[in-house]
Amino acid sequence: MVQQHNNRLLSRLSKDDLSSLEPSLEAVELAAHETLEQPNRRIKHAYFIERGMASVIAQRGAEQVEIAVIGREGMTGLAIVMDTDRSPQRTVIELEGHALRIAAPELRKALAQSDTLRRYCLHYAHAFLIQTAHTALANASGKLEERVARRLLMAYDRVDGDELPITHDFIGMMLGAARPGVTLAMQELERRGLIAQQRGRITVIDRAGLEASSGNTYGPPEAEFQRLFG
Repeated sequence: MVQQHNNRLLSRLSKDDLSSLEPSLEAVELAAHETLEQPNRRIKHAYFIERGMASVIAQRGAEQVEIAVIGREGMTGLAIVMDTDRSPQRTVIELEGHALRIAAPELRKALAQSDTLRRYCLHYAHAFLIQTAHTALANASGKLEERVARRLLMAYDRVDGDELPITHDFIGMMLGAARPGVTLAMQELERRGLIAQQRGRITVIDRAGLEASSGNTYGPPEAEFQRLFG
């Protein structure tokens, strides 16, 4: 019997492709700061996130910056989809939740047996790569306030409700920005009535205003995902 899923990729699979995956899917809880993929180490599982959010992080020595996020719209383990077994990036849970995971050999087997499933996962990989490209563009040319607004919107898209359990320190680390600058940007967004802040928690009040404050750093990856998956 085919189940209903909160993960958008799983929920939009054909009945046949979903039925082929479901026997291999295992429900797991995702703890904040849990590492799902280590740099340059073999990936053991792919995760279809149903609630929560993961950050994909590029590192160079002690330096690190976030290049993408994954929530209930997507999956981890895209190296497997690309017919390899590891990535130089680290994937870590930012917002706790739960997921359905599949062992790498089982995912490879399913992809080999279904052209439609492989094509579907490659479409998601395409949308994911567009997100990473626009993250690079935002980091290179966006003002810090715009980048903070974009990052809040990306988290907001992947949670239920208006509250985001995110700290200034974490946003700064993900953006590769100093905490004082992040604090100033957040204070300006709050002054304009777009967000409210409590310790360790941000409430989105005006999503449209936040999008306007992103200075066009937000939008194209989200539009591409919508075009591919509706």
